[in-house]
Amino acid sequence: MTNKNTNAETNDTVQTSLFGGLVSTREDEPLTFLKVYEEVANEGDTLTLTLTGATFNADRQCLTVIDDTTRYALTVYFDNHPDAQYATTPDGVRLGRAVERCLSEPISTYEGLADTIRAAQPLTLTVTHTGVKGRLWTVDPSDI
Repeated sequence: MTNKNTNAETNDTVQTSLFGGLVSTREDEPLTFLKVYEEVANEGDTLTLTLTGATFNADRQCLTVIDDTTRYALTVYFDNHPDAQYATTPDGVRLGRAVERCLSEPISTYEGLADTIRAAQPLTLTVTHTGVKGRLWTVDPSDI
């Protein structure tokens, strides 16, 4: 059995192992999930994330990208909602195309997109509202 003690000031967890050793780990802050349509609602609005992680959910057909530096996450879907009023290019497809353009590398599956983002990290994702044409998705190599 292990015992856990948390230091509230530093959010460090000190755990006593089965054999009496101490293990200290830093607990991550929770992620804040962003919605593109809220963050980039008006002409000129911009959202920028440094992609340091990605996870594909096959059951929901969505991809979640994570920016560990800001603890922001963004989930994009590859299909339009069944009740959508207008058929548009889903944000997951826009992200996939932007990653392909950045890396000049074809990606054949949604899971492959998550793998590519994790392997190529860090990448910088920028979504900009361009007015009449909507949101422009671009991905560039990050300078971190």
